[in-house]
Amino acid sequence: MITQKTFFISILLLFASQSLCATSFKESFKQKGYVEIYNKKPPAATFDSLYLYFDKLIEFLQTNPVWVKKLYIAKERFIRSKDRNFYSTDFFGFYDDSEREGRRQISFYYSIHFHEFICSHYPEFNKIPEIVSFFEACLEIQKPYGDLFNEAATELDLETIFSSNYGHPPILFKVVKYLPSYFSTKPHYDGSVFSLFLDSTDDQSLFLSPYKSIFTIGDFFSPSRKCSEEENQDSILLIPGVFLAEFFIYPTPHIVVQSGKIRHATIIFAMRPNSTFQKIEFSPLPTFSSSASIKVE
Repeated sequence: MITQKTFFISILLLFASQSLCATSFKESFKQKGYVEIYNKKPPAATFDSLYLYFDKLIEFLQTNPVWVKKLYIAKERFIRSKDRNFYSTDFFGFYDDSEREGRRQISFYYSIHFHEFICSHYPEFNKIPEIVSFFEACLEIQKPYGDLFNEAATELDLETIFSSNYGHPPILFKVVKYLPSYFSTKPHYDGSVFSLFLDSTDDQSLFLSPYKSIFTIGDFFSPSRKCSEEENQDSILLIPGVFLAEFFIYPTPHIVVQSGKIRHATIIFAMRPNSTFQKIEFSPLPTFSSSASIKVE
């Protein structure tokens, strides 16, 4: 636990150091579509354990569909609660698209309030080790990132964007497993304030582009990680979502391309409290094919 806390503190210190000397966040979003944040590499077991717990949860739910139904009922009840409004989304819980053509992925959207809601209203979940272990791993990993999102908002002079009675940004924590048959043809914009690509077992599968008035497939690239050669450093990528558009900071479209192998990834979304997104017409996005020409930065 001490090692994990030290790792999290290092993230925030290195983030603050970078923000003082680098190109402004707004310019970086405009020019590259993202800000790269340097941090010390986590203990080797941090994400290995998370993905192991997720795989065990998937196996349990796929072999015990009654618990999938219980989770769905809990989710439907939660999105009718006042805590749901803090996140301004209905994406919570387990999504099994493993048999869905064009998807072939399995994901879980975790939040602290959803966790607390399940534990208090459905105590039977507390007796399922696969659920308990996965929830506890998500809880520990996502803890420090509220401060990071607050710092990012401050860099953009948007200190009040996360203001609420809760006193911290609403964080939605996504863990996803891509199957070998996964294939996506369309980039997308995230319905968030910020999205943080925290970890992936295959960084090169993520392609993005800074916002443009007209997009082509050739605009999308896999970002090079400048600190990847440093033995004790890792990098995480921060991109803007659609909730920043009203401040003339436009969202970064992105896509995870096909690789033909199993991959895991962790993404954290900073949501906007008590908000309804005002529909904005963003630039149309191109359609990818398996033979599309894409590049590494």
